Amino acid sequence: MNYDELRDAWRRALAESRLSILGFEDEAIDLHSMDRCFKVHVEPLGGQRSEPFFVAATLSWQWTALQTMRGQLREEDVLTVLLGRRASHIDTARPWLRVDVTLRAHVQRERALPMPGKEAWSRWAREALGRLEGVERLLPAEVAEEDDGGDVAILAWQGAPAVHLVCSPAGELRLHGVELSAWQAVDLPRRWDDPDREHDERPDGQLAALLARVRASLFAWMDVLDHLLPA
Repeated sequence: MNYDELRDAWRRALAESRLSILGFEDEAIDLHSMDRCFKVHVEPLGGQRSEPFFVAATLSWQWTALQTMRGQLREEDVLTVLLGRRASHIDTARPWLRVDVTLRAHVQRERALPMPGKEAWSRWAREALGRLEGVERLLPAEVAEEDDGGDVAILAWQGAPAVHLVCSPAGELRLHGVELSAWQAVDLPRRWDDPDREHDERPDGQLAALLARVRASLFAWMDVLDHLLPA
């Protein structure tokens, strides 16, 4: 699978998720490494319902130069280029793509809120994490797998909520926003010269499941923000 094929599969999955894109897709290429970066911002299904917070998610992934090579050449040719002609028979692992997801909720800087008390923070964190890890899961059910040799591969990760503050002219720290970052690995198919080899599964199902979880998690993220509002 090459970059264009993955981008088309991503766009189809995003359209099926019915998440609204904010602004435009952001695509860039690093002229030094030749890595390509793709980024898009989306808002909750049905729009904003958490004033004064504005809620969105940033979805991004990086396509490396090696992935470009594996997407354009057959797997046997890639091994020959990298390791020599005697290496074309070596077994390879499927390439994978890291998709980064960041859930955000911010207020305008000039409308920054008074800092919630310890109990309010605790209620917000407990409900937000409880829903993202239980009811409206952001990560897939399996976040790690162990191979026959005992090596463990991390398939997905979720961080702790982060807080953004602003300092008023009077020296008061006020709440500007909160966010939470995560990522998931998406398996990509290889291109083989040998017609007898079994074809790898396309990533369409994984992308659709990922974006469905983002859609549900984004709603949950928006739904718990009332704990951070002034009493």
